[in-house]
Amino acid sequence: MKVNEMVQIHKGNTMGGIFIYEEFITGKIVRVNKKSIRVHMTHAKYTTNGKVTREYDMNEKATFDFWKTIDRQFGKNAGKTVSIYKNKGYGIIEIVQ
Repeated sequence: MKVNEMVQIHKGNTMGGIFIYEEFITGKIVRVNKKSIRVHMTHAKYTTNGKVTREYDMNEKATFDFWKTIDRQFGKNAGKTVSIYKNKGYGIIEIVQ
């Protein structure tokens, strides 16, 4: 994890294990501390049942606190160890170790 690295923030609601509403925010890491990272967010996209329902540019910064490190069993990072950072208002970031 480095300054200026692009990240994707994810937040969503599920029903029976299927995401019905998801929010994806892209941004760039601007500061790295021992237990948190600060991200400048530039673009947001909302999806419902897999279809884009809203998309817009943004210019906000937020701090994401380290939550835990896990071995992913599924998804795009399956078989990898990831560190998860979270922010109550924006969602989570997974960074591959």
